[in-house]
This record gives sequence, C-alpha cells and structure tokens, in this order.
Amino acid sequence: MSFFRKFSDSSKELANVRSLAACGMLLALNIVAAYYSKFALPIMPYVKIGLMFIPVIVSAYLFGPISAAIVCAGGDILSTLLNNTTPFAFNPGITFCCILEGIIYGLALYHSELRLKTLIIAKAAVLVFCHLPVNTIFLSIMMNIPYPTMLFYRAAVLIPFAVIEVAVMTLLRKPLIKIQNTIL
Repeated sequence: MSFFRKFSDSSKELANVRSLAACGMLLALNIVAAYYSKFALPIMPYVKIGLMFIPVIVSAYLFGPISAAIVCAGGDILSTLLNNTTPFAFNPGITFCCILEGIIYGLALYHSELRLKTLIIAKAAVLVFCHLPVNTIFLSIMMNIPYPTMLFYRAAVLIPFAVIEVAVMTLLRKPLIKIQNTIL
C-alpha cells in the first residue's frame, strides 16, 4: 500500500463511530499507562520507561498513522496536564516526537502483516528518528544536561528496552488480529 493511501485510509477510519470510540479508549488507556506504568531507573532518574507504547501500537495497526499520532500526542499532552510529577512543564517538541512516533508506527503497521521483521524495523525507526536524537535534544534543553550525556543515558536504557517492546508487540500479534476482525 502506498504512503499517501495509508494516510487517506487512516483519516477515513476516524469517520467510523466504532473506530473513533476505540481510538478514544486507546487514548484513555495511554493516559492510564502513563500514570501507572512509567518509572525511572534509580541510576538514571532522567530516563523513564513505561508501557505507553502499547495503545499506540494497537492504534497504529488497527487505524493507521493519523489515529496513532492522535493517540500518542493526545496521551502525551493529557498525561502531562493530569500527572506532571516533575518540575518540567509541557514541551511541544516532545509532543512533536509523539506525533512522529505515531506516524512511523502507523506507516509500518497499518494494513500489514505483523511480522517480526516489520516490528523490528518500526521500533528501530522510532528509536533512530524520534526517541534518541530529537527527544533527547528537547530533554537536554529542558533539564540543562549536556546532549551527549543525555544521549548516552537514554541509549543505554532505550536500546535494551526496545527488545522488550518488540517482544511485547510480538505477543500482541494474535490478539490484534482477532480484535481487527471483530471491530472491522
């Protein structure tokens, strides 16, 4: 399927009431996951990991890049407003990375078979284009930590955690196919 066709089909998904309701529930799940599953490592308090990727992956696979971008960015904005436990406020640069993350996952997973290779490529693209370079820039500016130091800390945590994310995504393959057949 072509690049532009995925965006077109994804925007049409939002016209369906079932799809829109499911995206709303995935957004709520994203906020709950941000609240309950995000934790910092004791040795690297500036690096937080969590399970917020699961609603984004589900949205990307079922409804495409536009829905995944909305779920990811909406989850970032609302969880920051509702549950900001840090002295740092909302950052539009990080929200931009969330939009980009949703688009990448949507382009990779929407109308595709969930093969291990596809999941690895999608996660690697999110790491290479979003989390490591761009998010790290905004976090280093916000926290006044030199970029190379922040990049080292984030890479030391996010690269191994990417393996766990791909494993979780692999476990979600069969349930997602069943959900897709039920919803659509």
